[in-house]
Amino acid sequence: MTDLLGALGLIFVVSAALLVVAHRLSIPVVPVYIVTGLMLPPLVGQDLTLELAQWGIAFLVFVFGVNVEPTRIEAVTGDSEFVAAESVLILGSVGYGVALLLGLDALDAVYFSIAAALSSSLVGQDLIRREIYMNLLYGRLVRSIHFIQDIIAIVLILALSASVFTPDAIAMTLGYGVLLLLVAVVVRVYLFGWLVRLSGGSDELLILTAIGLLIGFIIAAELAGVSIAIGAFAAGLAITREFTQNLALLNGLDSLESFFSAIFFVVLGSLVTLPTLEILLIAATLMALIAILKPIVTIYLLLYRGYETRTACLASFSLDQVSEFSLIIAIQAFILGRITPDVFQAIILASAVTMITSTATKQYEEELYRLVSRYPTFTSAHEKTAERSNVDPDPSDHVVLIGYGKLGTRVARVCRELDQELVIVDHDPNQLAKARREHEQYVFGDAMDPETWRRADIDSCRLVYSTVPDRRLSEQLLEIETEADVIVRADRTSEAIELFEQGAAYVNVPDFLASERLTNTVRDLLSDDTTTEALRDDGTATLREMETDLRNTDTFDQ
Repeated sequence: MTDLLGALGLIFVVSAALLVVAHRLSIPVVPVYIVTGLMLPPLVGQDLTLELAQWGIAFLVFVFGVNVEPTRIEAVTGDSEFVAAESVLILGSVGYGVALLLGLDALDAVYFSIAAALSSSLVGQDLIRREIYMNLLYGRLVRSIHFIQDIIAIVLILALSASVFTPDAIAMTLGYGVLLLLVAVVVRVYLFGWLVRLSGGSDELLILTAIGLLIGFIIAAELAGVSIAIGAFAAGLAITREFTQNLALLNGLDSLESFFSAIFFVVLGSLVTLPTLEILLIAATLMALIAILKPIVTIYLLLYRGYETRTACLASFSLDQVSEFSLIIAIQAFILGRITPDVFQAIILASAVTMITSTATKQYEEELYRLVSRYPTFTSAHEKTAERSNVDPDPSDHVVLIGYGKLGTRVARVCRELDQELVIVDHDPNQLAKARREHEQYVFGDAMDPETWRRADIDSCRLVYSTVPDRRLSEQLLEIETEADVIVRADRTSEAIELFEQGAAYVNVPDFLASERLTNTVRDLLSDDTTTEALRDDGTATLREMETDLRNTDTFDQ
């Protein structure tokens, strides 16, 4: 226990110091944690280190389970099921064959192929956190692909955790795992709401309820003889986010995630040892499959499903790392003596390296996309754009509205009142369905793709209005050779000034506009330009109008 507490203390002291530097240099935290582990001497004995890693992963998997929201992924589920399953099949098969060519035995080749096929939900979704929050299409695709892959990984964990590899033992382990997940669904649907009401609105009781469910499901997993990660995932699924007082619970879980992220990634770095030439060869081959072949395969699969090249590329670039579930499987196999030390070390090394390099991939994703798009083999057929778009053959003097969220809905209402021809551009299937019900002309596509501009006929429009606070999109719209006025959106006043200088007709800065309105309200009250009753009536009417918009729009403002 003393060794464990000392190890945890060392982890947080060194991590805190490096995180201060990382924050100042705007470096992602995952590489910092891994480098911290590489810098530290062996923390504790190997057995305790492996156990610590498993617990770190289990708690992170629990948080991932809590964040699973089926309604957020159902619009692209058919495509993500296909892409996730096919990529696992292709990468797994190629990985298995390559492993045999490297001289690995059949069982080692299985673990090698699993590491090659599955991607990290923790790292991948953290890299595109902003895109997921903004509900962008490729963020939705990545999240749903991760979800499907994680379900596949859970099945693999259950099958490979059987005491012996016989049909009866594997079937029994799978049965226990499915039973745990079914119990989690029952708790989520029928019991969790009752537990929330029982807490009486106490934030502390809500968090203790979540922790109690986690501990209960982990104990059940231990008694059933399955991985604690399965119990943790089931506990996460048992918790729904859909209740009014969920903020305290989510904040508490965010703190837990930060705590165990540090433990997991630092321990992962500490597991890396000085590699032999054989380990380097195996690890380098595995990294090539993950960093090169996996994105290429995923891009082709998404293009095959009709997505545009940019969407396919940006989604694929977020999948180029080893999954935490692959690490659970490898650690479990190493403890049971089913994987050789060299292959285990190669997987650990590849995991640490790809989790670091994936941050660089994210940083240079636009440059990588432009490089990939030069090759005709990666050209999109734009099937999704054609199937889901409806624009007059020759629109002119129209408004192109990018994003049909809360703000987009209000802009569209103004165009309708002015009898102004409007073409809506959005790549969120839910938002597009809403636009299709309410308007005649719409384009499904990535606003940064020239094909989308062509379909919306930006060249002949009178106004382009982007409601998306994406600097790259705003700058690209301002570079289009068109006589149309361009209105864009920014989150910061400094960015807005630069966009004005680049030619924007107007830049919407929501925080600035809100503060201006508040200042004007105070000025009107103090100068007696309005009455309290008039101000109250105006505010109530505005809020009711906004509430109506919110009922019609359940996604982030795009």
